[in-house]
Amino acid sequence: MFRPIPGGLLIAVEGVDGAGKTSVASLLAQWCGERGLGCVISKEPTGLKWGTELRASAKAGRLTLKRELELFALDRQDHVKRSIMPALVEGNIVILDRYYWSTAAYQGARGADADQIIIENEIFAPVPDLVLVLDVDVELGLSRIRSRGDSPNLFEAQAALEESRRIFLMLADKHKNAILLDASGQIGITFPKALQAFQKIALQKIEKHSGEIGLDAENTAKLFFGGQQLAEEYEPVRA
Repeated sequence: MFRPIPGGLLIAVEGVDGAGKTSVASLLAQWCGERGLGCVISKEPTGLKWGTELRASAKAGRLTLKRELELFALDRQDHVKRSIMPALVEGNIVILDRYYWSTAAYQGARGADADQIIIENEIFAPVPDLVLVLDVDVELGLSRIRSRGDSPNLFEAQAALEESRRIFLMLADKHKNAILLDASGQIGITFPKALQAFQKIALQKIEKHSGEIGLDAENTAKLFFGGQQLAEEYEPVRA
């Protein structure tokens, strides 16, 4: 596997339910894998102890806000220790389907301070090089959930999602590492925009560390992250 970026690259894909986060994250990982780039894809909540409890609550009944925040913090600390940091240290590209912005948005919709959640998480969780915020109308997102045969869970009440969407938009406006993407269209429209943003941030980090990786590796890396033209030419293949 080719790992051209010292310290790796951390990408978080965020947005309300039905925005297409899983599709975009999976296609980014596929794009990396097809080119032999070291890549790890993961999601939150995890399937580990604390994440499993959170997932169960989405069907069995919401926990108190305090308990949800505690569990998300425990789950993320475990995730960072087991998966995220080791992968970054090896120089991998790490793609996350949800991260701590989702805690800020969803628990913020229940009354928690979204900005404070960001501050507290960044004490122990690495800050993403890029946050892709996929924005979609809540009604459209819910219709996508139903169209794939699922029913909205207890985290997906429309009024709460509207507030979560507002918080995501607020965060995207405030943070320089965020890119806001209109995700109302088909994945074939959304994904090239996400890929282009991903390529751009990868090139910037490669150039920042050019002295550490050598000229040959830098030139090879730039062929992979060739910017707008490559992104526009790439057509994701869906099963």
